[in-house]
Amino acid sequence: MFKNILNSFLGFILPPVCVCCDNPLEPNKRYVCGECLSRLKKVDEAHNIWGDRVHKVNFSGNALSLYWFIEGTEIQHILHALKYSRMKSIGNVFGKIIGEEITRRFPDSYDYAVPVPLHKAKLRERTYNQSTYICRGISESLNVQPLEKCLKRVRYTKTQTKLSINEREENVRGAFELNDKHKETVKGKNIILVDDVSTSGATIQAGFRALQENSINNVVGLVLAHGSLSS
Repeated sequence: MFKNILNSFLGFILPPVCVCCDNPLEPNKRYVCGECLSRLKKVDEAHNIWGDRVHKVNFSGNALSLYWFIEGTEIQHILHALKYSRMKSIGNVFGKIIGEEITRRFPDSYDYAVPVPLHKAKLRERTYNQSTYICRGISESLNVQPLEKCLKRVRYTKTQTKLSINEREENVRGAFELNDKHKETVKGKNIILVDDVSTSGATIQAGFRALQENSINNVVGLVLAHGSLSS
């Protein structure tokens, strides 16, 4: 009770502001105001975000990105706050929005939501995996179980930012393995594979390969934002 009173008092003297524009938030909004939300550029439903790149590795499911990643715009502020400013609950908020999109566009039954993992060295540096929080929001929205340690990153990879499509694919090839304790859990199941942002889809593909080796039934690859290689 005291905590609630304290939070109410702090909210009165320090009202929450939008992470994009610093304006006070409307009472029904969290982290991002309505005006900034309206400026986020959604990916058209008909657009295949990874084109034939995904299907080259027999990606047997669907791919969905909620927004386009455009430098200097609201989506970059949101991702920066999520990844570097410890605003982890932003991931939950947008994970729930993604969950609503999955229900509308891919109305299948899913068993587990799996975040793309960070390497343990990167996790020590950052202290948390931003994709885990998006995954939790999706799980809550769809009432599916999150398997946060299903995949493990077994090889440290350099940043993908300056690499070509082929270099990106090679950089993350074999970077993920399925955790032994979950091999039987996911066999024959429908999986939601979650990451925060993509360009070529190479990271999602590498995670899918690790799952595919264990005879999963189907996978849908989801990212909060998708950008071109020039972004």
